[in-house]
Amino acid sequence: MPFTNKYVIIVLIILVIVIIYYFAIPFIRHIKLHQDTKKLYASLKDSSLPWKVFTRSEQGRNIYLFEQGEGESTTLILAAMHGDEQNTFHLAVKLADTIYTKPDLINSKVVIVPAVNPDGLLRNERINANEVDINRNFPTENWRPIYEKYKYNPGYEAGSEKETQAVMELINLYQPDKMVVIHADLHVLNYDGPAKDLVLRMADYNGYRIESSIGYPTPGSLGTYAGVEARIPTITLELPDIGPEEAWEQNFEALIQAINFPE
Repeated sequence: MPFTNKYVIIVLIILVIVIIYYFAIPFIRHIKLHQDTKKLYASLKDSSLPWKVFTRSEQGRNIYLFEQGEGESTTLILAAMHGDEQNTFHLAVKLADTIYTKPDLINSKVVIVPAVNPDGLLRNERINANEVDINRNFPTENWRPIYEKYKYNPGYEAGSEKETQAVMELINLYQPDKMVVIHADLHVLNYDGPAKDLVLRMADYNGYRIESSIGYPTPGSLGTYAGVEARIPTITLELPDIGPEEAWEQNFEALIQAINFPE
């Protein structure tokens, strides 16, 4: 076989390997994760954990809540605000399960909402049933009914969505001393409001880099609503594009530290 033909075959083999590694395997992994997500969400209804139905989504799906612990401070943890960030849902559910079986891990009250946007979660889509980005729909001073990309649709008016209203009601009801909002997949710790000490504590345990800005405008975001304007220390925990088990290994201790902070 001529040398040039051998070279072409080697290049083609390398190309196939690259395609499989960078595209096919992640695609299959995400499909499986979505299947697991639907099963896990369905299981919450009959779970041994005391999940409460706090309210319902635009399509009438349950927005579940788990609370445990006592103390002077309350931590509100939210996940799956964007439905395509599936690993955040799994991380929040496992955190609730662990705290329930090992209550001595925490020294204060925690409220966990694993799926703020269950309609998007079960469709594996960022937006809610009304095609609105919940994290652009909060009634902040910088909210505008203008957007450049479909996925950033802020809704026809601020606070228009049931999922947004649910988060606002949670904040009003529980008056959290701090909040952790789990997103994916920027692999960073972002903070809003007076949360510098808290974010440093979390970074000590998960090793994520810290950014005071996510790097692009986020009008109508929860970070602005709760952190900047309401002055609640608010952490945005951005997971990398990893599976639930690795997300747990990276962030279990950081989340427990966040709940127990400042002790």
